[in-house]
Amino acid sequence: MFCFLLLSAAVSAQEAEQFDDDPYLDPQAASAMLQPSNRAESERTYMFGISYGLNPIVILAPAVSLGMYWDPLVFGVEISDSEQLGIWEKERRENFGTSEFSGETMFVKWFFGDNFYLVAAREHRIVKLWSRTFNRISGKAKFDMFFETTLASLGAGLLRFNEIGFLAIDIIRLNMMKNHSVEVVEYWETWSEISGSREALDENIQKRSDKWADILNSPTGFVVTFGIYF
Repeated sequence: MFCFLLLSAAVSAQEAEQFDDDPYLDPQAASAMLQPSNRAESERTYMFGISYGLNPIVILAPAVSLGMYWDPLVFGVEISDSEQLGIWEKERRENFGTSEFSGETMFVKWFFGDNFYLVAAREHRIVKLWSRTFNRISGKAKFDMFFETTLASLGAGLLRFNEIGFLAIDIIRLNMMKNHSVEVVEYWETWSEISGSREALDENIQKRSDKWADILNSPTGFVVTFGIYF
C-alpha cells in the first residue's frame, strides 16, 4: 500500500509539471491569446468591405466601404448607388416607381477599448423620383422630385479583425445637424385650368416633401460592414 501511494504521488507530480509547461494552461499565454495586444497584425492597414443595415439609402443600396486603420483610428468613406449595387430592385420599383437612391458617408472611428469605438460621420443622401403624378377629377399633374440631405452624426459600434478579414457594426448613429433641399420639376398640370386653383396640388407636393424629409433625416442603426484588409 505504501509503495502504491508513493507511485501515485510521483505520477501526480509529473502530470502537474506537464500541465505547468502547457502554454494553453499558462495564464499569461492564455491571456495573450484571448486578448492580443494589437487589434490587427499591423498598426496600419487598408480595409475594403460591403455595408448593409438600417439606413434609408443603404437598406436599398448596400455601400462599398473603403477605409484605413491607423491605430487607434479608422477613417474612410462609404458609397451607395442603387443603379450600380442595388438590392430589392423589384420591390423598389413597385413601391417608388422610377427612382434612384444614392449616398456618400465620410467617417472617423476612434477606439476606446479593445473592440468598441466612437464614430463621427458626415452623410450625403440623395433620392431621385421621376414621373410622379397627382390625378383627380379637379385636375392632373406630372412632375419629378429630387431630394438631398446632408447631416452629421455621432454614434458607437464595435469592430473585430481576424486573420484576413474584419467585421464592424455601427450600433447607432444619431443625427446632430441637418441640411435638406427639395427640387420639383413640373412637366405639366391642369389644376389651374380645370378647377381654377392649384392649391390641392401644392399641398400634395408639400406633403410628399415632408414625408421624404423625415425618411432621409432618420438615424442610422445596426449597419454591418464585413470585408478584408491588407
